[in-house]
Amino acid sequence: MSPNQLLQAIGPELRAQIMTYLQTEHRAAYKAVIDSLAQQRRLRPVFVLEKSRAKQADWVLEQISAKSNEEVTAQIFQIWLLKGQADMLITFLDAAEIAHDGKGEVTELPEEITDEKAEASVSALIAKFPAKQVALYLHMFQQQREGGWPSLTKAIAARAELKLEA
Repeated sequence: MSPNQLLQAIGPELRAQIMTYLQTEHRAAYKAVIDSLAQQRRLRPVFVLEKSRAKQADWVLEQISAKSNEEVTAQIFQIWLLKGQADMLITFLDAAEIAHDGKGEVTELPEEITDEKAEASVSALIAKFPAKQVALYLHMFQQQREGGWPSLTKAIAARAELKLEA
């Protein structure tokens, strides 16, 4: 799934959670997103920033829904996942036995993830985190490699709670 398809599939509750996280925890990144999107629309960023937080979030979500802004959507997801969901990343990497720095940063992704490791990592995530968050993370992780990992694709497909419909 493309980042924009994921954005639609995760639903309004998780979209709002991600936007609130950006607005409160990563203000510089949030402002950079608004600056970039406003510039594309030939607007001054202050026009957006003067709105209430809820209206700002609605405006950003409307803008990033456009196919031309898929890179921005992917960056927003990456910030939220890497900075705000480190526990989820670490849980997955540990269960899949992928070496990382203890904070979820990986220097080299494996060529292969066995079926057993894929199932163990998906099970570990489902046991600890909400299904839509897990589905978003796994879909974004799969995009780190052309075609993803077949074993993860199979493990995701085997879980009804991880199916996202765009």
